[in-house]
Amino acid sequence: MNKEKFFAGLDAGHINTKAVIMIKEEIIGHETVPTGFDVGAAAQAALYGALQDARVSRDKLSGIGTTGIFGDMVQAPPLDVIGTVPDYVAVAKGALFFNRNSRTVIDMGGNIHKAVRYDPKGDLLDVIQNDKCADGLGIFYTTMAKAVGLSEAELSESALNATGNRSIAIQCALSAQSDAIDLMCQGVDIGDVADAVSKVIAERVADMCTYMSLTKEIVVAGKLAESQAVIKHLSRLLKEDLAVLDFPEYVGAVGAVMSCGVGK
Repeated sequence: MNKEKFFAGLDAGHINTKAVIMIKEEIIGHETVPTGFDVGAAAQAALYGALQDARVSRDKLSGIGTTGIFGDMVQAPPLDVIGTVPDYVAVAKGALFFNRNSRTVIDMGGNIHKAVRYDPKGDLLDVIQNDKCADGLGIFYTTMAKAVGLSEAELSESALNATGNRSIAIQCALSAQSDAIDLMCQGVDIGDVADAVSKVIAERVADMCTYMSLTKEIVVAGKLAESQAVIKHLSRLLKEDLAVLDFPEYVGAVGAVMSCGVGK
């Protein structure tokens, strides 16, 4: 009788490190922890949490695939990392895993956003990433939610209920944050401020997408994909239907497993 093989995917990002545990092509555990200043410790913590969620002991793991901006810094002894792949490769493979009909994924993470186009096998065709001035949109969204005393989900809900049509600067996340705070100080309704925050993020992502052909079906990944308000504005600006992937924050981690060929 063949033993079941368990594999882990680790996505070490600027803000969070995500881990998934998979058997064949099924996700059975996942965990997210802040990356902080110790990538190795964050990877260990995320891996431990995902193993706990999956109820699998670490010695049962057959391999680990890594990705993310700090993917090549991840160490997970006593198991060797089987392979490390670029984040745009992992997100393409992960997007295809969740949606076999998808051909373009827009990935909106904590610090970087990108669009990746791929073929029916998930092999890369084209990729575009934000310029430096558009870094930190996810951080900006989280910061604004905290500033108004709401969770990120509540900020999105407030934006969806907005009655006004406010706008804030699009130069960079810092200037947008300053404009948003100015609106709050003027007594503008919180829903209208939340909508302006969601809109400026969508405008930045949509601006990036103009530099690459988006092949349908278009899907969205990353933490910001959980904001219905951001997705609403982005769909309007791109004039395209967008499908939010299941487990959007874990698309890269799943892709790390699939890219390394260890999940088969």
